[in-house]
Amino acid sequence: MRLILVATAIGSLATPASAQEAKPSPLVEDVTKCRAITDPTARLACFDSAVAALQDARDKKEIVVVTRESVRDTRRRLFGIALPKIKLFGGDDDEEEREEIKEITAKIDRAWRSGYDRWTIKLEDGSTWQTLEPFPSAEPKTGDSITIRRAALGSFMGSVNGLRSARIKRID
Repeated sequence: MRLILVATAIGSLATPASAQEAKPSPLVEDVTKCRAITDPTARLACFDSAVAALQDARDKKEIVVVTRESVRDTRRRLFGIALPKIKLFGGDDDEEEREEIKEITAKIDRAWRSGYDRWTIKLEDGSTWQTLEPFPSAEPKTGDSITIRRAALGSFMGSVNGLRSARIKRID
């Protein structure tokens, strides 16, 4: 299992995407530097000190350790929300890092009319979507399956039970 270490800082989201670079945390660098020490007693003391600092930062929520699976799950839950491009995890060469979710399929938890032939749809994952035009076929109902995919110019298309699609946007 690969883990991803994310150092958090207030204000990092405000930095323009072009200026964002994921840099290794000095806390992690301190742990890796200990490996170069040849004296076993000094190396152990170095590791003890570095790991204590790392644990302290984790306990204070200054640093977070997440699995790659957790990152994928978070990307899926954020599908449809416009977020700034932030290179939290670096790795331009890692194809897996650049993986973009192009569509999701989920069960409808609730659906209700929100205007003339428009629908608000709450999915089981908690996200809420709203149609921008009438569904060309069946009305969405609790338990139905909906597939939402990326479309042109940052828009999205939603299809209930595999029927014809309608434009849709995420509202929550």
